[in-house]
Amino acid sequence: MGTTAATQEVAPDRRESEPRRASEAKPTRDHPTPGGKQEEQPAVRRGLKRRRAPKEDGSAGTVRYFLTKTTSNGAPELDQEMPDEHQALIAALKQDRSFVSVKEWRAKVDIKKGAPVIEKDPVVRE
Repeated sequence: MGTTAATQEVAPDRRESEPRRASEAKPTRDHPTPGGKQEEQPAVRRGLKRRRAPKEDGSAGTVRYFLTKTTSNGAPELDQEMPDEHQALIAALKQDRSFVSVKEWRAKVDIKKGAPVIEKDPVVRE
């Protein structure tokens, strides 16, 4: 009867013996720098957030700004029109009122593939 040699498989050595919880941060590593000194990496890096500029194209239409009348019936009543949003903000603050922005649209019907499709076109005022 022949004997067979049983080989035991060895699992590769893992650096972390216990699983890390999701709330725990990963340990930071120090990377050597060309000068021989080790530089510490910050634990959290935050990127700069940039604001998107509003798209200004001819199809956007014109937004108009109005101060509201000081009535309390629930529906806003338009009063004085302001040239831009900044002046509307200042006037509303000075007069302790609110302002509304209005964008005017015109409905149009476009027949695509035999079916009517209702679309909106912005009204541009000069």
